[in-house]
Amino acid sequence: MADGELVEQAWMLQSKVNPFPVAGELAWRDGRLTFTLGALAGEAALGWVEKELGQENLQERLRGGETVRVFDFSLDECKVSWPKLYNGSWMQVEPLGGGRTWLVAYDYPSGGSITQTMSLFSGRKKGKAWKAALGA
Repeated sequence: MADGELVEQAWMLQSKVNPFPVAGELAWRDGRLTFTLGALAGEAALGWVEKELGQENLQERLRGGETVRVFDFSLDECKVSWPKLYNGSWMQVEPLGGGRTWLVAYDYPSGGSITQTMSLFSGRKKGKAWKAALGA
């Protein structure tokens, strides 16, 4: 199992085709991989997240200062991979017991070609750090 700690802002994505990015904190600490939503996520379209988590009023709750844990896994409970399509700039977290496969981008997935290219390079660098932290 991997050691160390790594924490940074990242974006959870609805899908590879329609990302609808939601900001949060991706963390690896104490042997757990987590994604937590905070106030910044309250600015996003959260309908798909509410549906996946079975929760309501997320936007209001997050804007009010509440934090919401989206996932929390040990490496024995999930499969973590880096889709080749995104050259390591996105992480895929799949629970082994079934359930939603979560996509996480290390940088905001933008639509413009120049900013998208810059995000890809930055995301690849961050992806390498995550692979090292998780022992992948």
